[in-house]
Amino acid sequence: MNRKQFFIVMSIALVSFLATVDMSIVNTALPQISNDLHIPMNQAEWISSAYLILICMSLILFGKLGDQVSKSRIFQLGTLLFTISSLVCGLSQNLVVLLIARCFQGLGASMTMATNLGIITETVPFSLRGRALGINTTIGQVGYIAGPAMAGIILSFANWNWIFLFNVPIGIFAYFFGEFVYDKTKIKPEKINIDWPGFSALAVLIGLFFIGIFMGQETGFNNPFVIGSFILSAILLILFIYIEQHVKEPILALSLFKNIGFTISIIALMLMYIIIYFNNVLLPFYIQDTLKFSPSHTGLLMSVLPVVNVFTAYLGGVLCDKYGAVFMSIRASIIFVVAELIFALMQPNHTLMLMLLGFVVFSTANGLFQNNPMVMENASKDQQGIAGSILALSRNIGFTLGLSISTSILYTAMSVKNGHKITTYPTGNDQLFVFGMHFTYMIAAIIMVGVTIMLLWLQRNKKQA
Repeated sequence: MNRKQFFIVMSIALVSFLATVDMSIVNTALPQISNDLHIPMNQAEWISSAYLILICMSLILFGKLGDQVSKSRIFQLGTLLFTISSLVCGLSQNLVVLLIARCFQGLGASMTMATNLGIITETVPFSLRGRALGINTTIGQVGYIAGPAMAGIILSFANWNWIFLFNVPIGIFAYFFGEFVYDKTKIKPEKINIDWPGFSALAVLIGLFFIGIFMGQETGFNNPFVIGSFILSAILLILFIYIEQHVKEPILALSLFKNIGFTISIIALMLMYIIIYFNNVLLPFYIQDTLKFSPSHTGLLMSVLPVVNVFTAYLGGVLCDKYGAVFMSIRASIIFVVAELIFALMQPNHTLMLMLLGFVVFSTANGLFQNNPMVMENASKDQQGIAGSILALSRNIGFTLGLSISTSILYTAMSVKNGHKITTYPTGNDQLFVFGMHFTYMIAAIIMVGVTIMLLWLQRNKKQA
């Protein structure tokens, strides 16, 4: 990898870190935001949800624009929008301004997520693509995993505004560094051809689906509005598929999913990100409420996850270039199963070293799992942007489902064990939470066994082909 290629990869990875860290860092600060803005917790949670919803609604559009216009221009515009919106978020003093700024921040993040992988695959030669994508993937995942730890550190000496303001100097540097390293591709407006009916149907169905999930967690999934949003989402999905099959240039090339390698890679990726979110939900409860560590010490302990990831990132990419993405991902998925079993067996009276061992094993698997190369190598050159958008969309859907699935399994297991409904940490009954956590992690291990089987089938199918 020459110097220019390395600079491009690092510039993209820096922005990927900012975009993903903002998915998880806000959750830790929500209690303080709720108190300072004098709003109930259920309203404060939309500060986190709005960001994710806007990302998912617009990813496919920006991926298509990147393919037709210029990936680097869309990426840079997204970096600028994200940075300006972060500044507004940090300066906001009421919920309305903060929510609007978070929506624009989500749009900016979406523009970068939709185009980052396409820029890398166009810039780096095939023989080095695995390590280049591995660097970006893992630094992005480090951002997501590091969010709670970073929030704990920032909130220990500053107010919640600084979880947004710290983005600003980094974003400014990333933007001007990008202006220095990216090729200046001229935009050709006459090439823009967007399937607006298809995009509208897809964006609304994604928005309704996520709103239904978030409201269902808050009010219960038997709420008539929640049920209605899911039914309408299903109708819009059918309409979207019909539109895409009858337009000349669809917003989403459904033919991509006829490629079995692409489809299985996307499913495996989504399941892996669901599992990653289990840790973000369960571990802070376990460390703070069960083991009685302070928030700052919790952040310090959880920082082991991103630190180990940094060391396994480059290794995963190098091994991917040598052995192949599917080969490495199979090994990583097996290591994931081991990590989930460690978490499913650890007890409060066990030595802290067992949990830290689980952190190391989990982060090693995370660094070695080569989801991006698996997906991108199954898309043609003119579909790299849209393939990257589908990949990013699957990742964010995985995060959202991870939150919903992990909390649902946890609370259901505790409720069944205790004989009545539980929807929060059972204060005074730590062993009940430990039971629910163990059950949830066993489900996570089973999911990763399923991913391993899928990837083994894919590897065998590729060899036969």
